Formats: sequence, structure tokens, C-alpha cells
Amino acid sequence: MSHFGPHARACGLFLAVIAFVSACARDAEAEQRGRLGAWFALGETVTFAATMHCAVGLYRVADGRIKAAMPLVGSPPEMVRVLAARGLAALVTPGLAPDAAMVALANLDRPTGMAMRRAGLEARACMEATSESAFHHLLGQSGAVLAWEAETGALMLMDPGAGLLIVAMGAG
Repeated sequence: MSHFGPHARACGLFLAVIAFVSACARDAEAEQRGRLGAWFALGETVTFAATMHCAVGLYRVADGRIKAAMPLVGSPPEMVRVLAARGLAALVTPGLAPDAAMVALANLDRPTGMAMRRAGLEARACMEATSESAFHHLLGQSGAVLAWEAETGALMLMDPGAGLLIVAMGAG
């Protein structure tokens, strides 16, 4: 005979379910910050949300520089080459908005370009008003940085002038 009452068992079951659901989230803030910290000078987290099917993190950046661990490229064809070799790259082109860059990338390498677009679309389910507004703004912002990490399917958009970085991940 158990000395735990029905409330204790229900509470234990509830905590187990919460732990299981948390373990199934697409990403966790600490892990995402750890990866991003290798590439960007992260400041505070503005907002973070994750479910099994998406994750979105909006961060302030201390400065707009990109660290050496992130390969920098200056054109969509160069990004295709570097992504094929390293699976990671950031496109820095002052006259090109990330949305237009993804179209160019899809024209050069359809699977990669479409994976980027899909990550952004699927991540909308995890966006609240602030992150959704930042994401849409950065997509059309000429000169914003577009980065992609193939291993995790992370689409990153950074506006160095505004000091913002958003990471969007779909179901993967």
C-alpha cells in the first residue's frame, strides 16, 4: 500500500509529462544561445519559444560583427559553395535583403533555398507579436545578414545597425 495520496501521484504524473514535452522541444534556449555565441556577440534574450515543431529566438547583439567561426560570403553563388563544403555560412550583401537572397539561393540550389524558406514558414507557429514583427522586418531589410546552419536547420537574420538577431527553426 502506497503512502502517497492521489494528489501526489497526479502531481508526479504532471511533472513527468512536462519533462517529456520539454525534452521534445525543437530547441532549448540555452543550447541555442550556446551555438549562436560561437558566431555572434549575443546580448540579452528578447524572446524565445519552442515546441516540438519549431523554435524562435530573438536576441540583442552586443555589436554587429560576426565571429570568425561563421564563414562570411558576399554572394548567393559563394554561399551555395560554402554551405556545400561547411554546412554553415552568413551572406553579407549591402544591397540585398534576406528574402531576395533566399530566392536567389533557391534558384541556384533549390533544396537549400527551400529548406531556408521552410524553416522561416514553419517557425511562424512559435512566433509571438515581437518576434514575428522583427522577422518580417529583417526579411525585407536591405543589408541584413542572412545565415544558415544546415545541421540544425537554423535560419538566422541579423540587423547589425538595430542590434537584433532572430533565429527561426522549423520541424527540421
